[in-house]
Order: sequence, then structure tokens, then C-alpha cells
Amino acid sequence: MAIGVFDGVHCGHQKILQQIVERARRNEGTPLLLSFDPHPQKIISSGDAPPLIQTPRQRYNLMAELGVQILVRLPFTRRLSLMKPDEFAKQVLLRLGIREIHVGSNFRFGHRRSGDFSALRQLGQSLGFGVHRIGRVLFRGERISSTRIRGLIREGRVALAKRLLGRPYQIQGTVVRGAGKGKQLGFPTANLESENELTPATGVYATRARLNGESYVGATNIGYRPTVYGDSETTPTIEVHLLDFEGNLYGKPIELEFCFRLRREEKYESVDILKKRIQLDIGRCDRYSKLVEPFLEKRSCL
Repeated sequence: MAIGVFDGVHCGHQKILQQIVERARRNEGTPLLLSFDPHPQKIISSGDAPPLIQTPRQRYNLMAELGVQILVRLPFTRRLSLMKPDEFAKQVLLRLGIREIHVGSNFRFGHRRSGDFSALRQLGQSLGFGVHRIGRVLFRGERISSTRIRGLIREGRVALAKRLLGRPYQIQGTVVRGAGKGKQLGFPTANLESENELTPATGVYATRARLNGESYVGATNIGYRPTVYGDSETTPTIEVHLLDFEGNLYGKPIELEFCFRLRREEKYESVDILKKRIQLDIGRCDRYSKLVEPFLEKRSCL
């Protein structure tokens, strides 16, 4: 078993999950993940709770792809947050019938995070389960963490976030009706109503959209569209122009992967200048998909 929220299921998380899947295979066991819902910080201090990198469905689907066979979603309550480490081990862990627990190097549990790896190992010795620690997974000398990845996404550094996640950052949602300004400019766009809590910084991105089982290269703008709307927009929109696609997307679910940030959002002197800039952006997205993306697809974080 592994324990944790595993938000992002990044390269560090994947190392833990791969280890429990392999150990379960060798010992004729079942790989299990104990996760918490909602994020513990939302109960302990809701004002400090981070926006989650993934929706629950994104997270659970990826865990299943990695070989986790059972997911235990433990409701995180105020009562649970007050449990001492030994109470948590006896009342929660022991009831799951586990033989081994695998945790990361910074694992903490129990009230005020008072339990660490040594405490868990001692409890395991008395309660009859093994405890294994997995070393830190580093990138450029720093530990890979969900906090670090959130910061990169907020800054628009999605290409670097992709390295730490082992895949592009992805948001999912539904295409909703917009004002049709993109079509009037000659570049029809799909406006995405995102289900994710975390949105990349404003700007223009090379993306890949997945819908109806197909994949399309996209040029995506996140922002306030100042050239067209001036300063009247107060909420950023997510709109994507799909290359080589024709059809009606309204009401359809879409998954949008962020590959590379081309530039920040800018206000131009005229709509004609904006149209030329959009054409350049689309060309760069097309070249990225043909020259850069195939090479990156061969890379893995593990």
C-alpha cells in the first residue's frame, strides 16, 4: 500500500506506485492506494489549501493506468486530523489487512504531522506490517513535489512542469458558447469551461486537444483578450483554435494538454495586427507539433 493525496501523480509519485505494483506482483498481493478526500489542508486550514493539479477523475484514471488495483478514498475529517500516529495505524491501517506500506522520504502522518517514517516503522513492527521508504526523486537537484509543479503552472512554465509530471499538464472541461469573436477574426475557437482548479498563467500556448477519441494540434489563449475587449474583461477565458478541424464542438467534453508557452498575452494597436500575430502563433504551434513534440514523446520521467 501507498498513502497520500498524490495530487498530480508526478514522477515522484509514480516511483512509489511502480514499486508497490512490482512488490505486489512478486508477493502475490494486491497494490492498494489509501488516499484522502478532500485534500487534508481544506479541513485543517481551508484558506491555505492549494488548488489541486488534477480533478479526482484524472488522478484515479492515471493511478489505474499505473497498475493500482484498489483505491481507498478515506474521508478526511476534523476527527481524523486529530488522530495520533498510533491511533491512525491501529484504527485505519491495520483494518486494511496490509502486508507492506511504501512511503516517500518526506512522509508525515497523524495529528500535526507528528508521525514520520521511523514512527511508522516502529508501529509496523508491533502491528505486523513492513514499512519501506523510497528515496527522493530529484530534478535539477531539487525534489519533485506537487507544490513545485503548481508554481511552474501558475507561472506558465508548462514545458518544465511536463518534465516533472512525466506528461503534459492537462485540463478537462466542456466547450461552451462564446461571443464568436474568434470566428469573426478568421480563427474559430472553442471556449473551454474547465473543471480543474488550477489554470496556467495568461498567455498563448501550443497545446494538444483530445476529443471523440481523436487528437488535434491547438493554439490556446488564456487571458482577457484586451485588443478586442479593452479592459472590460474581468475573468480570464480559455479558448483554443484547433488546426485541421471542422465541426461543432458546443457541449462536448474536451481534454487540453499544455505543451509549450509561446508568449504572454498582449494588447495590440489594431485588430489587423492581432490577426497577423495569431497567424504566426498558429504556424509556431504547427511546427512545434511536427518537429519538437515527436521527440519529446519518446522521453519519460522514469
